[in-house]
Amino acid sequence: MRRYALSTLALLSIASHYAFADTPPCRDISDPEERLSCYDAASEQHLSDESPRLAEQAVDRTFARERALTSFASGFVPHRPSYILPATWMSSPNQNPVSPNLGVASYDGELDREEAKFQISFKVPLLTGVFDDRTTLWFGYTQISVWQLYNSESSRPFRETNYEPELFMRYETRLTLGPGRLDYIAGGLVHQSNGQSEPRSRSWDRFTAEAGYSMGRWLLIARPWYRIPESRNEDDNPDIERFLGHGDLWGIYKVNDEVNLSMRLRNNLRRTDNKTSVEAGFSFPLGESLKGFVQYYNGYGETMIDYNSRIHRFGIGITLNNLL
Repeated sequence: MRRYALSTLALLSIASHYAFADTPPCRDISDPEERLSCYDAASEQHLSDESPRLAEQAVDRTFARERALTSFASGFVPHRPSYILPATWMSSPNQNPVSPNLGVASYDGELDREEAKFQISFKVPLLTGVFDDRTTLWFGYTQISVWQLYNSESSRPFRETNYEPELFMRYETRLTLGPGRLDYIAGGLVHQSNGQSEPRSRSWDRFTAEAGYSMGRWLLIARPWYRIPESRNEDDNPDIERFLGHGDLWGIYKVNDEVNLSMRLRNNLRRTDNKTSVEAGFSFPLGESLKGFVQYYNGYGETMIDYNSRIHRFGIGITLNNLL
């Protein structure tokens, strides 16, 4: 199955190959700091909070910095947002996680409504310039954890940790389309699991596609997916699509170059038993290097163990990077 995933990625990139000019030849500069400054200067031309294309220019700057950093070192660069929420509040903790195949897996002690939540996410380029300078094969990794930090009676356990490695090909299209610009398209293979043994084990594999479209201060990201089927006997969560559907939609609004509003929507697209999930975020500067972060989640699938349980959560903390 993974062999077909790589073939799909290659076909996607070939089909989306256009003759675009690259950014200025910053990659020819040998000194790393000068090279990074060159890319920054190229991408930040005319960038201001009053720009009518603030989101588009922010995308260009993000891609330029990725190219600069990875051109002299195969290091990690941000993927999804990385954040720490030391204080979150849930209205109704999922005390008795259940799966149709594995049954009920109750916790030993009572769950607190207050817990910490954090996410780390990065990506590493595996192949750059696959067909041209705008096509890159990436390995990405995202990990999200919820921690019963204040639950001293239960020895402050990590309630759930999800591991999400992915392999994807991204092509920087930068194609003017309608009132905005199609910034990129991508496709790949994603695995997500919680690394638990039965009856708490949860996992699934998906083929994903992704497209980013910027318009004014808005960046819209559509990410449909197709779940790779598993045998009924081996499926930890056979009804997960009933709750999480077949994709999600991100909307990011740049108030200015430092303040972001974001929202992620999921819907199972069913007329009966319709289920919607929403995640909203607000990031703002705290001093010169940190950003404050406020997050609200209402829906299913915040973590794998809660894929079929509605969670209401509000949290405050800091974020190390925005999605844009």
